[in-house]
Amino acid sequence: MISLWTAATGMESMKFKIEVIANNLANTNTDGFKKTSVDFNDLLYQYKKLPMQQDNPTGTSVGLGAKVAGTTIEHSQGSLKITDVQTDWAIDGRGFFELIDPVTGVMTYTRNGSFKLDDQGRLVSVNGYLLNPQITIPTNLRFSHIGEDGRVYTNDTVTGEIQIAGQINVALFPNTAGLQALGNSMYRPTLASGSAVLSTPKQSGAGRVVGGALESSNVQIVQEMVDLITTQKAFDTNSKVITVSDKMMDTANNLTR
Repeated sequence: MISLWTAATGMESMKFKIEVIANNLANTNTDGFKKTSVDFNDLLYQYKKLPMQQDNPTGTSVGLGAKVAGTTIEHSQGSLKITDVQTDWAIDGRGFFELIDPVTGVMTYTRNGSFKLDDQGRLVSVNGYLLNPQITIPTNLRFSHIGEDGRVYTNDTVTGEIQIAGQINVALFPNTAGLQALGNSMYRPTLASGSAVLSTPKQSGAGRVVGGALESSNVQIVQEMVDLITTQKAFDTNSKVITVSDKMMDTANNLTR
């Protein structure tokens, strides 16, 4: 019976969605994390009769189930949480911090602005990736703060004089949904996302930089739990369709005995 295979595709699709929801919930407290949603498509239709103009205007058909069409990373703004750590930066609005892998030199992008100073006084991510453009705080200076426009300020440890240590940019993409997730709240450009366009914060549509704060995950626990319950019910219902179809086939087979 076709219903066996149709219900099986429904169970497989719902299983995949539960896996995505599980990942979203696991990263509820991951700074800079962006939730993923699942898109579905219906499969081909088997027509007993094609639609006709007169004797059968709607036709007779049966669908063959569902499949996962794709996943979408939702780059909506997460809430900002104050940490009072001066090297914690959040982007309020559009844009990503640009990072350089110190080993391969490959550019990656993130919304997690938890930066630290390494042994050379350079600002690096929690994974050791260098901030681009590179900003170094000399030993005779102390990090002071960052402005909303991306200017990094230091003060002299002796005189207290405020100096500009550098200027950071944020990267914008034509299609953020096309970015490839790498883990660690980092992304890589693809042909679908387009190339990064660097912009000064608060200009050309780029967001502002907020110092002493981090962007929280944009996962909404209540919404995820509702989706989880709905998906579980759909999975269970498809499994019951398989059970009923199996009993119907068994009954049909026993008619000849």
